[in-house]
Order: sequence, then structure tokens, then C-alpha cells
Amino acid sequence: MEYVKLGDICTKVCSGGTPTSSNPAYYDGNIPWLNTNEVNFCNIYSTNKTISEEGLKKSAAKYVPENTVIVAMYGVTAGKCAIAKIPLTTNQACCNLIIDKEKADYCYVYYYLRQQSDSLNKLAIGGAQQNLNALTIKKFKIALPTLPTQQKIASILSAYDRLIENNTRRIRLLEQMAENIYKEWFVRFRFPEHEKVEMVNGLPKGWKIKRIADFGRIETGKTPPMSNRKLYGGDILFVKTPDMHDKMFISSTSETLSEDGNNYQLTKLLPANSIMVSCIGTAGIVSINAKPAHTNQQINSIILNNLEDLEWLYYVCKQMKPTIELFGATGATMTNLSKGKFEKLKVVVPKANIRESFHKRIRPYFKEIFTLDQQNTLLTRQRDLLLPRLMSGKLEVKS
Repeated sequence: MEYVKLGDICTKVCSGGTPTSSNPAYYDGNIPWLNTNEVNFCNIYSTNKTISEEGLKKSAAKYVPENTVIVAMYGVTAGKCAIAKIPLTTNQACCNLIIDKEKADYCYVYYYLRQQSDSLNKLAIGGAQQNLNALTIKKFKIALPTLPTQQKIASILSAYDRLIENNTRRIRLLEQMAENIYKEWFVRFRFPEHEKVEMVNGLPKGWKIKRIADFGRIETGKTPPMSNRKLYGGDILFVKTPDMHDKMFISSTSETLSEDGNNYQLTKLLPANSIMVSCIGTAGIVSINAKPAHTNQQINSIILNNLEDLEWLYYVCKQMKPTIELFGATGATMTNLSKGKFEKLKVVVPKANIRESFHKRIRPYFKEIFTLDQQNTLLTRQRDLLLPRLMSGKLEVKS
């Protein structure tokens, strides 16, 4: 196996650009435009923002083709990579590697860089914000077996990712279906037999206004000293806001606590199926812990009095994002909703029989989402165990 510079296996290496944000005519067009914070070890099928033809012409943004390998160069995402599965444009923080298909398999290159992301990140230089640059990335050396062997390795690893993607699509569909039913019942008030219910002061008769704390004990987490590593590295989930992004159920976290860490915490261990709500900084993200967990101080959690309220209250909390941001405003740039304020947040409460009906209707959706999420956790673990062994040659493949 030989080692070659990344730049030597590319037909082109380039970055992108950002149209001037002060000109609205440059945005919301038909051209996908990728921001570096979307580069997170994934296939890119769509982008959060689009630009117009005029925005493309009046900026350094440029098209890159399908199957371009993209490496994030700036800040906290530096060293992360992704594959463009559609032709798209990027901002200047993306280093776009157009792989020469006669020399290397783009998918193999992606997996190799994924496995070496920490090494890439350590090459970042700068002051407060650590940055990579295109020259550093072009000089980065990659282990390159024969092309058929690259393709075989990529095929093995991408099979896992296809299964994960399929499961994720099913999860998104189930989540959307469940949320649509919630909105139909509790926002539009079209719950079963709503025609027979009288409206009083804008609410169905018998519905009440209560505090969120009426549905369970509220706990706010804390962070054990990071300098004491004896508190970390065990089997207890330690949930932080980044762990919660786009996740209904949390069954794994970037950090875990040991028994010492558990004992250090002043808050009680959250039982499974508590509702966790981020209330500081990036506020209004909601998840459910799949097993007992602790959280950091940015998260307020509800330990439910009645688990049959889980599905309903989960969506109530998701709909409260604007309220959390409003009541958590501190005059600074960051939202900070304290435990005391969170406990007092008011919610519209349907009658118990309607909440029970919603639980029975939605519980199968949540169970399937949980099962698919567990499958993804297992597939991810298996892929990540294979990745270094395949890339190092310790696990031989026959091309």
C-alpha cells in the first residue's frame, strides 16, 4: 500500500464563496449552496440555503459536481467531511476535492478522511478559531491500495450507511406523521368527536391552562469538571445540546459519565423516557432519553408523573421554542431560561381522555422510531469498528 498526497489524486481542488448577504436577490434561488456547518460525515442531498444565478455570478461560489468530497476548513467543524450527492455550490470554508476516478475511488477517499478527521483537525492553525487551508489538505497523505481494493472497502462501508440513511428517512416520515396528528388534534382542535364539544374562550370545553411543572419533576443538569477524567468514560449517558440535534431518542452521547461522575452530580439520574429541553444558547431542542442519563446545565428535563403523557408533552415542548426564546431572553445574545422560569411555563391541557387517546394513537409511531434508532446505533457502531481496521489493512479484503 502506498501513501500519496490528496492533491495528486484530484482533478481539481477548490473552495467556494458567499454572496453578499445584504442583497436578497442573491439568495433563495434554485442553486444549492452548502455551508460548512452542514459538513458532518454524511451524504449531501440538499442544502439549508440556496442562491440565485446572480448570486453565483457575483461571488466566488462555484459549482462542484456530484461525488465531490468536501472537507470543512474552519472552526469547530474543521476536519469533518461529506460527499456531495448532487451538483452544488459551497461557501469559502469548504475545501472541495474532485477525485480523479482513474486514480482513486471518491467513496474510499471520504471514508479514509472520515477516519483521519482528528488528524486533519490537529493540522488547523490560527488564533481563537482554528482553520485548515486548501494547501494543507492537498499535502495530506492518504493510504492508497489498488483501485479494486478501494472500491471493495468503500462498498462494505457504504452498505452500512445506506441502511442508516434508509432508517433515518423512515424515522423522519414517522415523526412528521405523528407531528401532523398532534397539530390536527391540539392546534386546529380537530380531535375525535370535536364537533360535539363546545368552545369556551377559544378552547374546547373542559380544557385547562396549567404549568409545565404540573406534569412532572423538573431537573436541571450540571457538568462535572472536565479536568477530572475519572468522572467520565463510563456507561451513563451525559447529554449535551449537540447530542440532541435531530434526535427524538437519545441512546448514545459524545461523552459518558462513570459511577464517580454519577455520584458527583447534585441532580438525580434521569429515568428513561424523561423529556429533555435545551433552554440555554440553542434553545427549544427537545429529545427523550432512551435510557437513564444526566444532562449538562443547558438542559431542563421533565421526569413525567404519567408516562402516558409522553407523546403529547413531547410535541407540546417542541411547539414551545418561540416561548422559550422569548421568556429566556436576557438582554444579551444568548437565551437563558432558568429552571424556575421553565417550571412556570403555561400549556394548554386537553382533557385526560383525549390525551389518553392520543397516547394510544401515537405510541406505535414512537415505538417504531425507537426501534429504527436502535438499529442505526448498532449499524453505526459496527461501521465505526470496521473503518479503522479496513483502512489500516488489518482486515484484508479480496478485490
